[in-house]
Amino acid sequence: MKRILAGLLCAGVVLSLAGCTASQPPQASSDADVRIALSMSTRDQFLTTVEAAALGRAEDCGVDCTVWDAGNDYAVQMQHVRDARSQGYDALIVNEVAPSLTRGILREAGDLPVVFVNRQPSMEELTAGEQVYVGSDDLEPGRFQAAWLNDYADEKGLDSLRIVYLTGTEGQTSTDKRRESLTQNLRVDYDFVYDSTAQFDRAKAKQQVETLLEVGQAFDVIVAQNDEMAIGAAEALESAGQDLCPILGIDGTEAGCQAVLDGRLAFTVHQSGGEQGRAAVDAALALIQGQGLETVTEATLSEDGLSLMIPYAPVDADNAATYLE
Repeated sequence: MKRILAGLLCAGVVLSLAGCTASQPPQASSDADVRIALSMSTRDQFLTTVEAAALGRAEDCGVDCTVWDAGNDYAVQMQHVRDARSQGYDALIVNEVAPSLTRGILREAGDLPVVFVNRQPSMEELTAGEQVYVGSDDLEPGRFQAAWLNDYADEKGLDSLRIVYLTGTEGQTSTDKRRESLTQNLRVDYDFVYDSTAQFDRAKAKQQVETLLEVGQAFDVIVAQNDEMAIGAAEALESAGQDLCPILGIDGTEAGCQAVLDGRLAFTVHQSGGEQGRAAVDAALALIQGQGLETVTEATLSEDGLSLMIPYAPVDADNAATYLE
């Protein structure tokens, strides 16, 4: 019965999610009690935008969405999956702690539809029509960062760049792909004079850059795999009374875009957490209903039916304000 009711959520009696749009919010039947569980790996500035968008979309669609925070703990997230199944939820959305959990998550979920959001799971474990990944191509931001650095080197007449590289959580697909695409697309000679994880954390990045300044490490630019680490690097330079070098981030968060406008960051790459959260709920409803995932708007369905991709966009001082509106 719940699967039937879910089919009525996004436009009363229509058989498509096409009516479930931001401009025309759907209305649920009064007796519909479809429930979706959302397990977040943790909460940082970017992931809270994903969570908030998912909750907002669920409310628009008349769906009950319960959020659990795993606190980056593998065991806690696995318990979330068991709880979702045992408590009768109709679908599960997972922002994975790590891709190594994918097989276990699917085993514990059983026949529960599962949508992975933002953090790419082990894709070989997914089955089309039963699970899907909603996210963005993490090769894109590295390409955008490399293009900015190539242009910067050309403009300054530099033959090489000394780069401080601050990376995200080790083992995450996004961490690996952002590095891969950056290094593959840099035309200018470069040297990573410092290359270490700051775990996507502002405070850790600030501390690491402060240490580099204390020991007198020279560098030309700082490249970070998210805005929080980029802002932490800027804070370290400001605290030391140093002039800001070019600092690049990823995510295009509100804080990141504001830092670009303020001249603290030179560049970032916008990742739409809002669109990811919205599309994750739409995908969960499509799986509940047994609909094709092509009904999910503003996202591109892969040929194998296993992923819904939302594009990144480059952000500099010329367009940062548009992402704060």
